[in-house]
Amino acid sequence: FITLHIPQMEDGNNFGVTVQMTIGKALKEVKESLVKKLEFIPSYYSSRADLIDKFGLSKNIVSKTKTMTKSDVKGGKDGDESKESCTEVTEEKTTGAALDVDSKLYNRFMALVKLDVNCYVNARIGLVECRDSLLMILDNVEKNMDKFTSPKGT
Repeated sequence: FITLHIPQMEDGNNFGVTVQMTIGKALKEVKESLVKKLEFIPSYYSSRADLIDKFGLSKNIVSKTKTMTKSDVKGGKDGDESKESCTEVTEEKTTGAALDVDSKLYNRFMALVKLDVNCYVNARIGLVECRDSLLMILDNVEKNMDKFTSPKGT
């Protein structure tokens, strides 16, 4: 909206155009800042997965197999027969050791807590900055709406 209303540059009376460009620049800077904050999220999940992997927790692997057999026999000595059988096999494997937070893994557990708290704080700060930036831009747009729609004062 703002960039579509920028008129052709001329000598003098360009104050409205300057206001438009200033607001446009602020919008671009806020957008870049927020995109940088969002790029932190995937690295958080990767770091968290690495930390949890170091715990050596037990892993459950479940495999399930289901076999269904159906047969229809017509015209036998006992008449028509219909047989159906279903077999289901479930296998569960557990590998790894049980978690003992009290002794060996306490420091790793605390590193995981630190990572979670750090992510929470960064996300909260990012949301507060997003709110503040949005309010600042809305305030500037509202105060200068006449300069956006007619920057030359026509």
